[in-house]
Amino acid sequence: MKFSVKLFFLLFAFSNLILGLISGLGRIGWSVPLPETYVHHGAIMVGGFLGSLIALEKIIPLKSYGFLIGPLFSASSIIVFIVGPFQYAVAMIILASLILVFVYATYLKNQCSLYLLLAMIGAMCWFIGNVLLLWKHFYPMIFPWWMGFLLFTIVAERLELTKFLPVSQKNKNSLIALLCVFILGITLPFHGMGTYITGLSLVLISIWLMRYDVIRLTIKKSGLTRFTGIALSCGYASLLLVGVFLFALGDTAFGYDIIVHTFFLGFIFSMIFAHGPMILPGVLGLTVKPYHPLFYFPLIVLYASLFIRVAADAMLVPFVLRSVSGWISFSGILLYFVLLLINTVRALRNEKTF
Repeated sequence: MKFSVKLFFLLFAFSNLILGLISGLGRIGWSVPLPETYVHHGAIMVGGFLGSLIALEKIIPLKSYGFLIGPLFSASSIIVFIVGPFQYAVAMIILASLILVFVYATYLKNQCSLYLLLAMIGAMCWFIGNVLLLWKHFYPMIFPWWMGFLLFTIVAERLELTKFLPVSQKNKNSLIALLCVFILGITLPFHGMGTYITGLSLVLISIWLMRYDVIRLTIKKSGLTRFTGIALSCGYASLLLVGVFLFALGDTAFGYDIIVHTFFLGFIFSMIFAHGPMILPGVLGLTVKPYHPLFYFPLIVLYASLFIRVAADAMLVPFVLRSVSGWISFSGILLYFVLLLINTVRALRNEKTF
């Protein structure tokens, strides 16, 4: 595939990130453009940005380019979220998620492995969540399924890397059991036992990842390897907190906001920051792995914004501190990708020089 085509798809996915972040600012009270997207902030971030990015990462190496209709649908849904009707945009994301399931099924035909099966289950969670959104139009009901999509995708990738470590089959089976408990939790009503079962599974999954992931080795290294290990460690700690918050805050006024943003800002964006220098150049077919010590700064900014948001929710003073936290997280995320772009270009120039 031509570099220009890959770049087009990547930029299209990142347009969803920009508009998703802007819609998030609108949700917490800032006067920003496109008010019709505010309520769909979650769908744009999960479907338009993350779903498109994950699909691109998997489809391009497969070289079955007909599957690109999936990320094209999910990335294009932002246009329909703006002009309406909302149901058509969700239908586009449903198709994209179904195509991602078929992408993983194609991989499994060629290579039957546990991590691919887990990733496909994650894509199925995304599909189920999207169908429920079209049916019920109620985002809190959808969140656990989207959480499953991203959790299974990330755990699958990290599990694949444990092949370089002496992780026994017994320990891998324990992770599978915990993931099954998570699925049980999200299928149960969240106003009942579902909250507690899901919370318990997330606490134990995070502990498993901290114990058996390669971060035990990478965090002792230097440069990009160390940064990746630290970002992953922060993400796993955030996942543990999500589980704790599900136990402690499930029925409180702003518990939902705390849980959602600890998962997405804390866990998911830590994973993005950790993997970004490898995945984004990889999608474009580049061999460089950009890094600069300044990468730590947006990670710190991200967690500062999360701390402020959680504190604001816990103290029930959301309309001041939450607004501030939104701009801080917006700035931190954009800064990270600007730094990533600059250092990718710099790494390419250095590569050509030598």
